[in-house]
Parts: sequence; structure tokens; C-alpha cells
Amino acid sequence: MTMSFGQNDDAKERVRQAVDIVDLVGGYMPLRRQGANFVGLCPWHEDTKPSLQINPARQSWKCWVCNDGGDIFSFTMKREGIDFREALEMLADRAGVVLQANAATPRPAAGSPGDKKTLYAACEWAEQQFAQCLQRSVDAEVARKYFADRKVNDESCKRFHLGFSPDSWQWLLDRARSTPFSPTVLEAAGLLAKSPKSGRYYDRFKGRVIFPIRDPQNRPIGFGGRILPEFATETSAKYVNSQETRLYSKSDQLYALNLAADPARKTKNVIVMEGYTDVIMAHQFGLQTAVAVCGTALTERHIRILRRYADSITLVLDGDEAGQKRTNEILELFVASEVDLRILTLPQGLDPCDYLLNNGANAMQTLLDQALDAFEHAVITRTRGIDLLRDTHRATQALEQLLTTISKAPRMSADTSSSRLLRERQIIARLAREFRIDESALRTRITELRKAAPVSRIKATGAPRPRLSVSDLDPCDAELIELLTQHPELADQALAAIMPGELSSRPTRTIYETYQVVLGKGEPVEFNRILTELDDPQLKNLLVSLDEQATEKEKHVQEDAASRLRWLIDHLRGRREADQGRAKQAALDQRTLGEEEQLDVLQQLVEQERKRQGIPAPTDG
Repeated sequence: MTMSFGQNDDAKERVRQAVDIVDLVGGYMPLRRQGANFVGLCPWHEDTKPSLQINPARQSWKCWVCNDGGDIFSFTMKREGIDFREALEMLADRAGVVLQANAATPRPAAGSPGDKKTLYAACEWAEQQFAQCLQRSVDAEVARKYFADRKVNDESCKRFHLGFSPDSWQWLLDRARSTPFSPTVLEAAGLLAKSPKSGRYYDRFKGRVIFPIRDPQNRPIGFGGRILPEFATETSAKYVNSQETRLYSKSDQLYALNLAADPARKTKNVIVMEGYTDVIMAHQFGLQTAVAVCGTALTERHIRILRRYADSITLVLDGDEAGQKRTNEILELFVASEVDLRILTLPQGLDPCDYLLNNGANAMQTLLDQALDAFEHAVITRTRGIDLLRDTHRATQALEQLLTTISKAPRMSADTSSSRLLRERQIIARLAREFRIDESALRTRITELRKAAPVSRIKATGAPRPRLSVSDLDPCDAELIELLTQHPELADQALAAIMPGELSSRPTRTIYETYQVVLGKGEPVEFNRILTELDDPQLKNLLVSLDEQATEKEKHVQEDAASRLRWLIDHLRGRREADQGRAKQAALDQRTLGEEEQLDVLQQLVEQERKRQGIPAPTDG
């Protein structure tokens, strides 16, 4: 049943209730029951025995080897390499929950051009038509010959769902007449175009071999088409891609990412190539982390997507002049986003497909292993052919270009990683040696360029966030959250006596504040509800870890929960009073108080010490 809500917070809770975590995780990997829980092989480390545990009662998951866990949202985020909003949308679609900012906004009617489910179905249907045509049609002999000449084998044709669109203006349009997909739907899916003169629809990909573009969830969402020479005219574009649709945006998609995502997570590296056939051949030769952009230049958005899957990126470019130019254009993007970029320029002007066919996978792997650091590549290419000592004008130009590139990196701060600090020092030292200029002069120029330049649009992430662990928490804070996971009925009493600011660990403080928020809404503070309210995957993982730890403790702890809470309240009150006492003592020591204030503080300290030692206060008289 489809449900609609005015607030997406409500929808998030409905999604949680509608999607069972065992069904969700079981759709990605085999699970088997182990007692009350389920277990499976963790996809994020080399797992030989089931390390991934699914708790259906708590609707949570945990891998203790990876020290990672959470709920349906964090699992989907990690497995699909997407952010929280995308995970929410994906799971809402699965659950039939409509996410919309305004409940009064009507949802597109089923079967209409604005309905995403209809567009997904149309793309899947069209992909099947193109693939069947390539495999069976007499008209597709020319396409089969094209792929055979390029050495694309049958297995690759099936794996990449390759197809063919005959040289007919209405081949796909005619086949759609017996389907639910109207011309307006097919146009909205990027499959048809409309003539501006006659207003008639025609097949966008006529006379082309078809490269379906699939999203990370392995759904066809767009298409790339290469014109075959036999059908080309003077006005034919060599390559045509689907236009921007509700499903497909060329700046948000990478060809073959659906296939490369899991291998990239394991190797921590992704290979970016320029052409669809290059990527297909790379996979055919065993280079499983290869992807390509979809008919556009590499963008900031692409880089952010790639960082979800890999720590480093190897950019493989054709050895021609155009390939070199593109290297210089995108280098600054990678510097600004602090991504470990390697650049491989293929010899003899070859593209990756031809190089693999001529030299094989081992030779390509050797080149990949030797790929230059991006800045090393920039220094070599921008100083090639320049006598740095005698040709002062060209040398100055090259140095200014290199310093401008360095300046695009985010400004240093207290949070800047030591590896980045060291790397920048090494680069500056090398430039100082190469150009025979003092390092301090180079640093001064970089500072000037940074001040003059606008702030980078890419948010610098620096080193990855350190993994939050239960062992990093204050034990008293952890005990409080553990108690609430098992005994949510005590949350009212706890929050009345303990303020969030009294907890010394920021993560536990945030989780405790979440109890406060949910309780303030008048909703039950059950473990699952708190887990859903948290958006940060690390906090979800921490809460699951505390819950699992608390479950084990409950089996051995003899003291009842109410008594444990009273002890925590007293302990935290004592800690608070001790902190206040130290602050007052410091004020006395620094002599910042007036005479009356000093006497008042001294009296408070005496009373606090009497109370600590259990000495009754003196009575008047």
C-alpha cells in the first residue's frame, strides 16, 4: 500500500517499520539462522566465516571484525555507497512510502511520464529490446560484426547488456505500441526525441550499438549509443547519450559503477577510463574496478561519488594530445578534493581497449602499478622541453601554473592531516630544487594565491573520520546509554536528573540528546526508534554496539535497573559538583573575585567538603 506523509521524519519511521532488516540484507547475500539471530559473510572484509550478525528483534546489524553496524539505513548507505537521503529514498521506494515536502503535492500518476517507477520499467523494457535485437535480429549482423571486430566477447555482451537499435526512425516506437509505455513516457525516459518541425516522435538511437547505463542499484536508467559507420551521415554525432531525465544525470553517473563498486571497495582503488568500450575490455581482461564518465567531463560530483568506494583513483588517459589536455583540466579538481590521484598516460597514443588487445592484462597492470602521482605528472608535463635555468619566462609561467594548482587545495588548519602537511612540504621542496627558488618564497606565493582565490566548492574531508568505539567513551556515559537501550521506561527519570551537558563524551551526549528529542515528541523511546532518529552511521554503529554489550551484561548483572540508574545519577552529580569545586578553587587561586565573593565561595567549598565526608552541618546556637 502506498502511503504519503507531510513530514519525511514520519516517513522515515514508517520506512523503518515497513522494511525488515533480514529481508533487506538477505537480498544482498545468503543468511542463515543462528539462534535468535541471522549471520552471513561480511561483504566489507575478507570473511571466511560468517561475521555479519543480523538481530531481527532489534532490527540491527553488526560486524565485530569491521567494528561497524547500524540499521536498515546505515546498511543501505554503506552497501550502495550513497548518503542518508538517497538511502531513505531507496528504502521508501521499496516500502511504498512517498517522500514529499508537502502532503498537498500530488504524486505523479502511475504510468505517467513523471512517475519514476514507470520510467524504470520503460528503461528495463527498452534494454531488453535492444539486447534481443543484437542477439537475434538479421538486421543486427552489422552490430555483431562491430563488437566482434572490437574483440568484445559474448560474455561481455551479456554482462553489460549490450544491444542494437536498427537504422529505423520508429523501430522502438512501433514495438512500444503493444506496451503500457506511451511516446511521452519513452521521451521522458530518454529513448525518443521529438522533431521540432513535424512534432513527430522518432528513435533517439537509430542505427547505433547500445551501451545501457545502470545505476549503482543495477537498474537501467539511460543509454549511450555509438553510430555504426554504415549508417553515419555528415551530420551524425559519433556518440549520443540519453538526455537528462528524472532517472539519469550524466554528472551523477559513472558507466559500469554497478559492476565495479564491490571490487573497488576491496582494492580501495578505482580506474577511470574515457570510453565505454575501454571499460568493457578492461573488465573482460580482469580489471574489475574500471568505470567511465557518461559523455561528459569528470566533475566534482563524480569525484564525491568515487570517494564513497575507493581511497585512490587511477585516471587512464589516451596517449594523444587531447588526453594530455584533459589531464591538466581535471588535476585541480582532485587537488581541491584531496583525493589520492594517479595518472597513467598510455604509450604510442593508444586507448585502453587497443592497449589491452595488443599487450594483455599483465602489461596494463604493470603500467597501472607505475602510474605517476598526479602532481608528479603535472611537474613533468608542465616543465617538459623547458630549460628551467635559461628560459626564465617559460619557467616562470610553468611555476605559476604549478603553484596555482597547489593553492587549490583547502587551506591548512588545526585539523589538517599530518600526511597532507608532509606531502605539501615535499612538493614545495621539490619545486624549490627544480626551479632554484627559496622555499619561503614559494610558500608566500601560495598564500597569496589562496587569499585571492574563491573558497573551493568541494568540501575537504582530509583524513577519514576515526571510527568511534565503545572503548573510547567515558565508562559512566556508556553505562547510562546501555541502561536506556535495555530499559527505555527509565528515560523520563534519567532525563529529569541528568542533563546532556553532564556527559563527557560527545557521541554519547548526542545519543542522549536524541532520547530527549524523541521523548519531547511524546513518542516511546524504544531502541529501534532512537536508532532511526540518528542519521550519522557512526552513531548508529555506536548505539548498536552499546546495545549488544548491554544485552550481554544483563545476563550477569544482579542489581536491578532502577538501582543502577540511581547510582549513575549520584555519580554524575558528584562529578558535576567536583567540577564546580575545581572551578571555584581556580577562581580563588587566580584572585579574580571580590572579598565578599571569596568568602561566599570559601563557604560553599567547606560545605561541599563536609557533605563529601558525611559531616553534618553545624546548627545555629
